[in-house]
Amino acid sequence: MHHKVHGLTERDLISIPCSLCGSPVSAVEHRRGLFQYRRCSRCRFVFLSPRPTQAKLVECYQRYLPDEDGDVEAWGRMMKVIFGRAADDADRHAAGHPGDLLDVGTAHGFFLDVMRARGWRVKGLEIAKKAIAAARAKGHEVLEGTLDSNPFPPDSFDVVSAFYVVEHVFDPVDFLGRIHALLRPGGLAIIRWPHTAPLVRFLMTLREDLDLYDPPWHLSQFEPATIGMAMKRAGFRDIHTSVGGWTLPARPLGRAISATGGMLAETWERLSGRSFPGVSKTTTGVKRAPGRAGS
Repeated sequence: MHHKVHGLTERDLISIPCSLCGSPVSAVEHRRGLFQYRRCSRCRFVFLSPRPTQAKLVECYQRYLPDEDGDVEAWGRMMKVIFGRAADDADRHAAGHPGDLLDVGTAHGFFLDVMRARGWRVKGLEIAKKAIAAARAKGHEVLEGTLDSNPFPPDSFDVVSAFYVVEHVFDPVDFLGRIHALLRPGGLAIIRWPHTAPLVRFLMTLREDLDLYDPPWHLSQFEPATIGMAMKRAGFRDIHTSVGGWTLPARPLGRAISATGGMLAETWERLSGRSFPGVSKTTTGVKRAPGRAGS
């Protein structure tokens, strides 16, 4: 008999080596039902293995995003500060000259709304059919699919963004490499990701039933060092990780807690020069222009 979670059984899962460095040696970091997160013994990256096959994940994602109007709008409001900070990053990098932007995993197109209002030419990429329909209803050009299908020619965009996507992909270095290829020389990648691992290690000592790793959706658990490693291997330079804003939950208490935590994390980061654990981060990287030295 095969135990079923999210419509998945053991037959739908595959075991893999480290999805960052390829090492076959790892130890179990966290176990939850069918799923276990492993920490690589070589590069310290945390990844889900065994994990669903890619085909099964696409099936699961058709019911992952909210589709009720109230829930969708609440999600857009929740991301308002994060989208605003990312938009500012893009505008600064463009030095007042908005260009072409692709948002990977665009969901209902809220970041596209922000960037279009700032004068950018925007496109989206998404796999959830209901979300695609919602974004298209607002006049956005959104393709169905993933970067694996090479939907755009190389050097097509000045900015490529991906909010809470990199932790969901099978091969994060390949995913970031495809973003790198889509950028024009000097282009900017904006990658938002959850910094869950330190928080889980602390809270799991208090409650074993917490599910903050969110299997099977989150295939990777990044930390500043490992996201930096992945970005560098994908070809990026001038890599920078920061708090990059905070979510605004619907309930007043949740908003207050999130905003306070985000501001404290930013203050800690500014004063100490170190990353605050457990708070989501935004990492940016630049595709080096020909003839320029990179860091």
